[in-house]
Amino acid sequence: MLSLPINEQLENLLSWQQSVFCMALSEQTVLHFHLFCDATESDLGDDIDKLNQLFWEKMTVKGAKINFTTQQEHFDEIIPDAGDHDFYGVYPAIDHCVILSCAFNSFLIKSKEEALNASQTNFSTIASFIELQSEEELDDSVLQSQPLFIAQLEFQTELLQMLDNERSPELIKSIRTFVREYGATNLGIELEG
Repeated sequence: MLSLPINEQLENLLSWQQSVFCMALSEQTVLHFHLFCDATESDLGDDIDKLNQLFWEKMTVKGAKINFTTQQEHFDEIIPDAGDHDFYGVYPAIDHCVILSCAFNSFLIKSKEEALNASQTNFSTIASFIELQSEEELDDSVLQSQPLFIAQLEFQTELLQMLDNERSPELIKSIRTFVREYGATNLGIELEG
């Protein structure tokens, strides 16, 4: 596990904060899944968008009834298998699914570790991308000095500051807006529109 200054804070989030944090990272990385779908000419991008939307709806619409157990069964069927593909893009797509899975777990089993797991997955996506480019394994201190790492740590720190407020639909919507206006995935790929 990467030792990051936000790890302890992530472990101490309330249940709703865990869920929103996971959803925010899912929102930030969903483009990776779409790029994978484009490369494989798959139409599963709509399915992943619907799943992401259901989480936001559950957190912002009072009385929203969503069966996440059923949704998770559908979700499990669309996770790519790295063994079926021989190009790098499958890995960030799978990492997005891991983060979305953390969001599911935060709702279904109320685990206290899901925000930390999502954060670590997000950083491991960056680490594998940097190592792919440098063609060597790098130690944590070198990784953490990379611009993508620094930007992501700032992004997640700001998310945590936003979550340190009273829960309200407006706050949760503002967090989703913050992610969209941030305008890039954790790999620095610009979000469309």
